Amino acid sequence: MAKNSFMDFLFGRSPEVTQATTLTPQQESLQQQLIDKLMGGTGQGMDWLQQILSGDESAFADFEAPMKRQFEREIVPGISERFAGMGSGGAQDSSAFQQSLGSAGRDLTTNLAALRSGLKMNALQQLQAMMNPAYKQSFENVYDPGSYGVVGGAVEGAAKGAGQAAGQYFLG
Repeated sequence: MAKNSFMDFLFGRSPEVTQATTLTPQQESLQQQLIDKLMGGTGQGMDWLQQILSGDESAFADFEAPMKRQFEREIVPGISERFAGMGSGGAQDSSAFQQSLGSAGRDLTTNLAALRSGLKMNALQQLQAMMNPAYKQSFENVYDPGSYGVVGGAVEGAAKGAGQAAGQYFLG
Protein backbone atom coordinates (compact mmCIF):
# COMPACT_ATOMS: atom_id res chain seq x y z
CA MET A 1 0.00 0.00 0.00
CA ALA A 2 2.80 2.42 0.83
CA LYS A 3 4.36 1.76 -2.60
CA ASN A 4 1.07 2.54 -4.35
CA SER A 5 0.66 5.68 -2.26
CA PHE A 6 4.18 6.78 -3.14
CA MET A 7 3.64 5.98 -6.82
CA ASP A 8 0.33 7.85 -6.73
CA PHE A 9 2.14 10.76 -5.13
CA LEU A 10 4.76 10.79 -7.89
CA PHE A 11 2.74 9.91 -10.98
CA GLY A 12 -0.85 10.56 -9.96
CA ARG A 13 -3.84 8.27 -10.45
CA SER A 14 -6.64 7.91 -12.96
CA PRO A 15 -10.11 9.24 -12.32
CA GLU A 16 -12.60 6.64 -11.10
CA VAL A 17 -16.18 6.19 -9.96
CA THR A 18 -16.84 4.26 -6.76
CA GLN A 19 -20.00 3.43 -4.88
CA ALA A 20 -20.51 4.58 -1.31
CA THR A 21 -23.29 3.35 0.95
CA THR A 22 -26.01 5.76 2.03
CA LEU A 23 -27.09 3.56 4.94
CA THR A 24 -25.86 3.40 8.50
CA PRO A 25 -24.57 0.01 9.68
CA GLN A 26 -27.86 -0.54 11.56
CA GLN A 27 -29.89 0.21 8.42
CA GLU A 28 -27.72 -2.17 6.38
CA SER A 29 -28.32 -4.89 8.98
CA LEU A 30 -32.09 -4.37 8.91
CA GLN A 31 -32.11 -4.33 5.11
CA GLN A 32 -30.15 -7.58 5.00
CA GLN A 33 -32.53 -9.22 7.50
CA LEU A 34 -35.51 -8.19 5.36
CA ILE A 35 -33.91 -9.55 2.19
CA ASP A 36 -33.05 -12.82 3.97
CA LYS A 37 -36.68 -13.20 5.11
CA LEU A 38 -38.02 -12.43 1.64
CA MET A 39 -35.65 -14.83 -0.06
CA GLY A 40 -35.86 -17.55 2.58
CA GLY A 41 -39.58 -17.36 3.14
CA THR A 42 -39.21 -17.47 6.89
CA GLY A 43 -41.84 -16.09 9.19
CA GLN A 44 -45.52 -16.86 9.41
CA GLY A 45 -46.61 -13.78 7.47
CA MET A 46 -44.28 -14.55 4.59
CA ASP A 47 -45.34 -18.21 4.54
CA TRP A 48 -49.00 -17.17 4.43
CA LEU A 49 -48.38 -14.77 1.54
CA GLN A 50 -46.58 -17.53 -0.36
CA GLN A 51 -49.49 -19.93 0.25
CA ILE A 52 -52.04 -17.38 -0.98
CA LEU A 53 -50.04 -16.50 -4.09
CA SER A 54 -49.39 -20.16 -4.92
CA GLY A 55 -53.13 -20.96 -4.75
CA ASP A 56 -52.69 -23.41 -1.86
CA GLU A 57 -56.21 -24.56 -0.88
CA SER A 58 -55.43 -24.56 2.83
CA ALA A 59 -54.65 -20.83 2.73
CA PHE A 60 -58.20 -20.05 1.60
CA ALA A 61 -60.05 -22.48 3.88
CA ASP A 62 -60.39 -20.10 6.84
CA PHE A 63 -61.75 -17.32 4.64
CA GLU A 64 -64.19 -19.53 2.74
CA ALA A 65 -65.53 -21.41 5.77
CA PRO A 66 -67.99 -18.72 6.95
CA MET A 67 -69.50 -18.37 3.47
CA LYS A 68 -69.85 -22.14 3.11
CA ARG A 69 -71.45 -22.42 6.57
CA GLN A 70 -73.91 -19.66 5.72
CA PHE A 71 -74.80 -21.46 2.48
CA GLU A 72 -75.37 -24.78 4.27
CA ARG A 73 -77.18 -23.35 7.33
CA GLU A 74 -79.22 -20.51 5.85
CA ILE A 75 -79.46 -20.47 2.07
CA VAL A 76 -80.17 -24.16 1.33
CA PRO A 77 -82.73 -24.45 4.17
CA GLY A 78 -84.31 -21.16 3.07
CA ILE A 79 -84.74 -22.40 -0.49
CA SER A 80 -86.09 -25.73 0.79
CA GLU A 81 -88.63 -23.97 3.05
CA ARG A 82 -89.80 -21.77 0.22
CA PHE A 83 -90.52 -24.78 -1.98
CA ALA A 84 -91.92 -26.87 0.89
CA GLY A 85 -94.48 -24.15 1.57
CA MET A 86 -95.85 -24.42 -1.96
CA GLY A 87 -98.19 -27.20 -0.87
CA SER A 88 -97.28 -30.07 -3.12
CA GLY A 89 -95.10 -32.76 -1.57
CA GLY A 90 -92.91 -33.03 -4.64
CA ALA A 91 -92.02 -29.34 -4.93
CA GLN A 92 -88.45 -30.03 -3.79
CA ASP A 93 -88.13 -32.54 -6.61
CA SER A 94 -89.23 -29.94 -9.17
CA SER A 95 -86.92 -28.39 -11.74
CA ALA A 96 -87.61 -24.94 -10.25
CA PHE A 97 -86.20 -26.10 -6.91
CA GLN A 98 -83.15 -27.60 -8.63
CA GLN A 99 -82.65 -24.37 -10.61
CA SER A 100 -82.89 -22.22 -7.47
CA LEU A 101 -80.44 -24.44 -5.64
CA GLY A 102 -78.11 -24.46 -8.66
CA SER A 103 -78.29 -20.68 -8.94
CA ALA A 104 -77.45 -20.28 -5.25
CA GLY A 105 -74.53 -22.68 -5.68
CA ARG A 106 -73.22 -20.66 -8.65
CA ASP A 107 -73.51 -17.48 -6.61
CA LEU A 108 -71.50 -19.10 -3.82
CA THR A 109 -68.85 -20.24 -6.29
CA THR A 110 -68.67 -16.75 -7.84
CA ASN A 111 -68.36 -15.12 -4.41
CA LEU A 112 -65.64 -17.58 -3.36
CA ALA A 113 -63.73 -16.92 -6.60
CA ALA A 114 -63.97 -13.16 -5.97
CA LEU A 115 -62.75 -13.70 -2.40
CA ARG A 116 -59.76 -15.71 -3.64
CA SER A 117 -58.95 -13.09 -6.23
CA GLY A 118 -59.14 -10.34 -3.62
CA LEU A 119 -56.92 -12.28 -1.24
CA LYS A 120 -54.32 -12.85 -3.95
CA MET A 121 -54.34 -9.17 -4.91
CA ASN A 122 -53.99 -8.15 -1.28
CA ALA A 123 -51.15 -10.63 -0.75
CA LEU A 124 -49.36 -9.32 -3.83
CA GLN A 125 -49.69 -5.74 -2.61
CA GLN A 126 -48.39 -6.71 0.83
CA LEU A 127 -45.44 -8.52 -0.72
CA GLN A 128 -44.60 -5.51 -2.89
CA ALA A 129 -44.82 -3.21 0.12
CA MET A 130 -42.44 -5.51 2.01
CA MET A 131 -40.00 -5.66 -0.89
CA ASN A 132 -39.80 -1.93 -1.62
CA PRO A 133 -37.47 -1.08 1.28
CA ALA A 134 -35.33 -4.12 0.54
CA TYR A 135 -34.62 -2.99 -2.99
CA LYS A 136 -34.32 0.71 -2.32
CA GLN A 137 -31.10 2.11 -3.70
CA SER A 138 -28.69 2.13 -0.80
CA PHE A 139 -25.63 3.58 -2.48
CA GLU A 140 -24.55 6.58 -4.47
CA ASN A 141 -21.88 6.97 -7.12
CA VAL A 142 -18.88 9.05 -6.08
CA TYR A 143 -16.56 10.50 -8.72
CA ASP A 144 -12.86 10.86 -7.86
CA PRO A 145 -11.19 13.06 -10.48
CA GLY A 146 -7.76 11.53 -9.82
CA SER A 147 -4.54 13.55 -9.67
CA TYR A 148 -1.46 14.39 -11.73
CA GLY A 149 1.08 13.65 -9.00
CA VAL A 150 4.37 15.49 -8.58
CA VAL A 151 5.81 14.38 -11.93
CA GLY A 152 2.58 14.97 -13.82
CA GLY A 153 2.13 18.36 -12.19
CA ALA A 154 5.69 19.34 -13.01
CA VAL A 155 5.29 18.22 -16.61
CA GLU A 156 1.99 20.08 -16.90
CA GLY A 157 3.53 23.23 -15.38
CA ALA A 158 6.57 22.98 -17.65
CA ALA A 159 4.34 22.51 -20.69
CA LYS A 160 2.27 25.57 -19.78
CA GLY A 161 5.39 27.62 -19.21
CA ALA A 162 6.90 26.47 -22.49
CA GLY A 163 3.68 27.27 -24.30
CA GLN A 164 3.57 30.77 -22.86
CA ALA A 165 7.23 31.36 -23.65
CA ALA A 166 6.79 30.14 -27.22
CA GLY A 167 3.75 32.37 -27.64
CA GLN A 168 5.67 35.42 -26.47
CA TYR A 169 8.67 34.55 -28.60
CA PHE A 170 6.64 34.17 -31.79
CA LEU A 171 4.22 37.03 -31.11
CA GLY A 172 6.57 39.38 -29.44
